[in-house]
Amino acid sequence: MSISLLKRSAAALAAGGLLLGAAACSDDEDSSTDSTSSADASSGADASGSADASDAAGASDSASESDSESADSSEGADASEGADASEGAEGEGADGELSESLQAAYDEAGGETGELGALQNVESGDAGTLATFDNGWLTESADGTVTPLIGEIGNSWVNDGGLENELGLPTAPETGDAANGWEQTFENGTLAWVNDGSGNWSADVQTGQ
Repeated sequence: MSISLLKRSAAALAAGGLLLGAAACSDDEDSSTDSTSSADASSGADASGSADASDAAGASDSASESDSESADSSEGADASEGADASEGAEGEGADGELSESLQAAYDEAGGETGELGALQNVESGDAGTLATFDNGWLTESADGTVTPLIGEIGNSWVNDGGLENELGLPTAPETGDAANGWEQTFENGTLAWVNDGSGNWSADVQTGQ
């Protein structure tokens, strides 16, 4: 009877120990699972955070580089446009603009619809400035004096050098008529368009007067 009770007690204790061990193992496994899950979650969160941070940093860098490139392009375009506008202005001024004195004389002569007609060209040299029109010329000396040139006297002076002509610039408009011919005074002489009496016209240049 005593032996039987002892065996039952031992069996009960053994069963209890197995249950406790199983419970402990279950708790350990749950704890391990929880730890693993926490670690995985933490790692995932860290990885996700790192990826997000990396993506954000990359996007920021790309945006910065894009902004920088846009700024550089814009500055280059401005320089190029600034550089293109400046050259065009210089070229136009050298080829076709009348000074105030020349413009005033041109306007007084009737402008484009007047006897001189439309402006063709403006050139300058050491002697002064020569403006060429459809039907004549205007010269401007260094002191701003403007003098007209027309007809065959103007043609002769221009063909013989213009601003480089040994006669220099005209000092007064031409005078004369078809019966007696025309004459014009220059800085270093006179230039006349004369008839030899036989109906032949030619230029007569007198220097040093």
